[in-house]
Amino acid sequence: MAKFPLYIALCVALIYYSFAAASNPQLETLGEGEFAIYSRQDVSSPLVTRRISSGIGFIYFTHSSNAAALRAKFDYIDGESIVIPHMSGQEVLRRLGHREVSYSNGIWYGYSPRARSFIRANGQRINLQVVERQGTTVVGWPVILGVF
Repeated sequence: MAKFPLYIALCVALIYYSFAAASNPQLETLGEGEFAIYSRQDVSSPLVTRRISSGIGFIYFTHSSNAAALRAKFDYIDGESIVIPHMSGQEVLRRLGHREVSYSNGIWYGYSPRARSFIRANGQRINLQVVERQGTTVVGWPVILGVF
């Protein structure tokens, strides 16, 4: 009978951890570069170096060092991307804790159950895309939008 309270406490801790730990990848941890946020919100901030209307929302660009501060200005973010100096797609997936779902023609697709959002492609859950191009690496969640 003494094991039952311990079992309940363990279950509660696991449930709490699974919800508390869920977050989308912090792409700015990969290095310095151009960072973009995609949102349907119209936000004004001196942190934004340029803004593009995408028809259904906006793409806000900033330096990766401003990513967290700019992210805090949004209630809802549809996706994020970053262009960094070259890093292998496999290294990006490893550093962000995603498993490789597929690879084709220099494009990696990854998935992590810890990320809050994902899309489905060919029946697979995807929440990270990585492309190596011209000496740089472009990373986006759930996929690369706008900076590719």
